[in-house]
Amino acid sequence: MRGARRFREQKWLLDMVISTVGLDWDQLRMAVTTAPVGFEGLGDWAMVAGRAKRYDELSPSFAAGATARDARAKTAKENGDLISARESYLIAALYYGMAQWPLDEASERNHALDAKKVAAFKNYAALANYRIERVDIPMGKNKVPGWLHFPLTGKAPYPVVISVPGMDTFKETLVWSYGDKLLERGMAVLAIEGPGQYEARLNGLTINADNFADVGLACLDWIKANPDLDADRIGVFGRSFGSYAATVLANAIGGSIRGAAVGLLCHEPGFHTIFEEASPTFKNRFMFMAGYEDEAEFDKFIKGFDLRTRVSNLTCPYFAMGGELDELAPIRNSYELMPLIPGPVEFVVYENERHAPGRMPSAQLGPHWYAMMASWLAARVRDRLPQEKRRHLFIRSSGAAEERPFS
Repeated sequence: MRGARRFREQKWLLDMVISTVGLDWDQLRMAVTTAPVGFEGLGDWAMVAGRAKRYDELSPSFAAGATARDARAKTAKENGDLISARESYLIAALYYGMAQWPLDEASERNHALDAKKVAAFKNYAALANYRIERVDIPMGKNKVPGWLHFPLTGKAPYPVVISVPGMDTFKETLVWSYGDKLLERGMAVLAIEGPGQYEARLNGLTINADNFADVGLACLDWIKANPDLDADRIGVFGRSFGSYAATVLANAIGGSIRGAAVGLLCHEPGFHTIFEEASPTFKNRFMFMAGYEDEAEFDKFIKGFDLRTRVSNLTCPYFAMGGELDELAPIRNSYELMPLIPGPVEFVVYENERHAPGRMPSAQLGPHWYAMMASWLAARVRDRLPQEKRRHLFIRSSGAAEERPFS
């Protein structure tokens, strides 16, 4: 049978959890989705949350919200209210993308929603308060789709950060419309989708353990050919599954980049915890990303995802941030990985935090994880400052940062 067995057998339980807990049953989904537009998108989320009480209701509910926002954007534009129009176009794009998330097949509906998402984001980009360009980066017979966001300060050629989404997120969520932490620090952001992710997957590009290395090489060539970007100041950013993908990408071009920062870590070889002990949606989605329908064959395939054999060329500075009690990828795997990286490492762990920091005192009272990563990238990429030494910081529940040995 198609898909993950646990997903089929536990669907009824998943429906109960969604009905009682809500849409953030396994991670901070609302925060990630609404962050690019801020307060403006919260009402739309509340409407979807009130409507969707079962897993199969998620896609139609988000699609309905996106369609309504698309209509509001067009009306605002016709009335000359371009700021309201751009905000509504962005919300529409984000919610079309969320409507795609439960669809683990390259169906006609998935293609249609993706086309609407891209169209809405193009309309947002045309009205945005800074420069955004659509890009399609050649990679062999395939293309890597993305958006190039230009910073609010400085002048060309700009330092640039290649940004990779996670398993459940997409390129349109990666850059905020206001107050983005990378753009505000004077760096351009190349927000992409690689193998297995949303638009790239619908175009036939499935993921394997190594092909984000090809993405890295393709992005490097593309950046070198772009006169607006500084090929001597390149960084890499990835979160959640993007921490795996960005690490493979950075390893492929490590000698050509100034730094790689990853957070919400997925460093566990074979991804056993996230696929066998967490929400069954993760495995179901990744089987689609990899192009597998047979679970037994997929279980053999996924064992090859092991960063311990894919960091030997990672000579650039590497920043990794995770939660001490990560429920999707035990932090011990990150502790085991750090000594294998030949370049300088900065490893930050938040006390008592889970996969996505933000719930516990260490993340609330301590340094904000995203701001910390953005400042680190600015120092390495924008300012070309070296990482002086290998360092491990443990953020206490008091908010204090305590330097510790790598153990």
